[in-house]
Amino acid sequence: MSRHERRFLNRTRIQAVTPVFLKVSRPRRATILRRRDHGISCMEATQMAHPKLQFRSTIDLLNTLGTNMPRKLGYDEAGGKDDFNKWQARARKKLRELLGFLPVSVTQPRSWLLDTEQVEGFSRERWALESPFGDHIMFYRLVPDGMEQPDCVLLALHGHGPFGADAVAGVFLDRPGEKESITNANYDFGAQFARRGYLVYAPCHRGFAQRCDHGNPWEVGQGSSCVDINARAILLGSTDIGIRVQDTMHLIDYIRTQPAEKKAPLGCVGLSGGGHTTEMLAAVDTRVDAASIQGYFSYWTEQIMDQTHCNCNYVPHLLEYFEQDDVCALICPRPLLVTTATQDTVAPQKSFRKAYKALKAIYREHGDEKALQQEIFDGGHAFTGVKAFGFFDRYLKG
Repeated sequence: MSRHERRFLNRTRIQAVTPVFLKVSRPRRATILRRRDHGISCMEATQMAHPKLQFRSTIDLLNTLGTNMPRKLGYDEAGGKDDFNKWQARARKKLRELLGFLPVSVTQPRSWLLDTEQVEGFSRERWALESPFGDHIMFYRLVPDGMEQPDCVLLALHGHGPFGADAVAGVFLDRPGEKESITNANYDFGAQFARRGYLVYAPCHRGFAQRCDHGNPWEVGQGSSCVDINARAILLGSTDIGIRVQDTMHLIDYIRTQPAEKKAPLGCVGLSGGGHTTEMLAAVDTRVDAASIQGYFSYWTEQIMDQTHCNCNYVPHLLEYFEQDDVCALICPRPLLVTTATQDTVAPQKSFRKAYKALKAIYREHGDEKALQQEIFDGGHAFTGVKAFGFFDRYLKG
């Protein structure tokens, strides 16, 4: 290799455009790029110097592979139409494996009532519960005024942000950005359901708000430690979303030990990352009688592949086996409401419509197509109750 070639290859960033061909001792010519006012990457410079070489963005390569890869256990690829029940059993088992459920050490958890606050329309209880792994998780229990016997139970799951279940439960402590977070995303939907007569459980997931591993989350910015959790979970064969789902299933176990709630219909609603948890939870746990995925449902190849999202969205081998409509087909024939908005980039409208069309065909084939509903509203990434309240009134309260 000539000194000119070594100099070229050793540069990590080259400012250049015009190629100059110099005679060297080797039979071929070496291309040296002179500096110019603007910079281009080493890969781009090499491509200009050697047009026959096929360099491309690795991200684009992976996106193409992900889009074209057949799903090993997808509804269409694995015979879901021919034997739906058998396919669901196989797919549900595989999804649990991919989520990477960890060994459980606590099966009969103890709980502690931490405090109670009376607010407009309901009492807000804050509880601690032994987790499946022996530590503790926190949740809010919102009890409507005058309720003696609940006719249903609703899980209300938060997503990213520094306030976690506080926002969902309507807790307002005047922290920086708190009012805007709740108002812009209509985030106090748990409190809204409680005022409509629903017994609501709002768990605070690991890595958010009080459970953030970085101290005061509203001083950190994003208010989550998903990257740190998911990186370590993957080393153990688990995932952040898998642990989140496991914690929520454990909460359902606890709910089913409460005499008044043991047989009550159970629903789940979540926004954004909470929609992600709702989707995975309802797919693997048939105790969820009705669900609403808000601001998340679409195709992963056009969502978390097409643009980079929080690390907790990424599950090893997931696209090798399923797309998002395949996972939601595991909820069929149970009632499901999916929502997005005209300006929601987390659940892109075009991708949402395509995924919904595919899922609608599955509901039409194997259940009641009216049990699958959608809402696309004018706005941004937020909770919408326009259809959700009536949806749960119908399918939970009956």
